[in-house]
Amino acid sequence: MTDDIQIFEIQDYDRKSSFTREILEKLPEWFGNKQALEEYVEQVKEFPYYAAINKAGECIGFFSIKIHYQHTGDIFVCGVLPEYQHMGVGKVLYHAAENYFMKKGCKYVIVKTLSDMVDCEPYAQTRKYYQSVGFEPLITLTEMWDEQNLCLIMFKSLVQKAESGKRRASF
Repeated sequence: MTDDIQIFEIQDYDRKSSFTREILEKLPEWFGNKQALEEYVEQVKEFPYYAAINKAGECIGFFSIKIHYQHTGDIFVCGVLPEYQHMGVGKVLYHAAENYFMKKGCKYVIVKTLSDMVDCEPYAQTRKYYQSVGFEPLITLTEMWDEQNLCLIMFKSLVQKAESGKRRASF
């Protein structure tokens, strides 16, 4: 399936916003809060943005990312259309983001998602996805969002990956 898509870094503010809106509106289990959705649509304009485009030229998924303190990558918001989930699209997008972080010298990547202390099947799938690309749970913050939406921060180290790449390059 992933042979049928291409990943592009999108620079145009309007395309970032329209792709984000198109995808997130089709993911109400994750993005049912209209105010939060509108904030994402606006805020993605300012951050690096990768889009998965199918052969028909349609955006089927995206990752919007940012960097904190010059060494920690952050998956700001992402989504893949339901009909393309579980086909490797998210993994290809994540690897594009990870490559960006490594080129920028990041040592770590974080992502915020709904904690496993909240019973919500869509977010159980989300946590499973992040674990499949190497993330581990770090901490649940009860004060970050609200009492019904406990924020789990997941973490991945890029240090070992960067060092193994350097060792291979030195042979």
